[in-house]
Amino acid sequence: MQEKIKGIVLRTVKYGDKSLIVDLFTESHGRMSFMTAFTRTKRTVCGASYWQHLSMVEFNADIRPSNARLARPTDVRLYYNYIDVPFSPVKSSIAMFVSEFLNAALREEKNNAALYSYLESSFQWLDMTDDVSAIANFHIVFVMQLSRFIGIYPNTEDDGNYFDLMAGAYTYGQPPHSHFLKPEEARYLPLLFRMKYSTMHLFRFSRSARMRILAVLCAYYRLHVPAFPELKSLDVLHEMFD
Repeated sequence: MQEKIKGIVLRTVKYGDKSLIVDLFTESHGRMSFMTAFTRTKRTVCGASYWQHLSMVEFNADIRPSNARLARPTDVRLYYNYIDVPFSPVKSSIAMFVSEFLNAALREEKNNAALYSYLESSFQWLDMTDDVSAIANFHIVFVMQLSRFIGIYPNTEDDGNYFDLMAGAYTYGQPPHSHFLKPEEARYLPLLFRMKYSTMHLFRFSRSARMRILAVLCAYYRLHVPAFPELKSLDVLHEMFD
């Protein structure tokens, strides 16, 4: 049955010489994959320019649950055109990291309207923000708040000296495994998780501190999201902010 699909591009994989497999998080069905033509000519209807990292696209597709073949999008258009992300080295590096992170974190995610709205508004905020220095913590806030929408948000309200990454909660004693934060780091978590896009510019981190925060967040996701991998784009991102 033909449906109108809205989605955000997570990943593309070249398939043969003339096709792309596109993974999207869609508003109506959660994560989905489609097959589309790959060509860079001016006559392209579904050209590669539509399928960049975090592109917000709308198209028609014949969705049939029993069909083993990937549906092909038609009448593709961008329903939001990025103004700054493609042209800003900092923002494009953040977009690359975020798309890789989402590709890993949303492998099995089903229909989730609240999550889709969060992704959409977050990326539009990133695109429209003029002060580059104000977005140095964007990816940190994004990853922390994403955990709310996929059901793994940690409990940072309880008392305790150590933070158990496996349990996602504080504990008074040292956990019997290696996945925990010591008291000198654990005490900062409630403050970090209160950061928002509107206030994150007030938090000044050194490069080493920002790297440590991201390392802990990625470790937390690896413990709670099946098959969450090491992220290749993380090294690129570390070089962007000092």
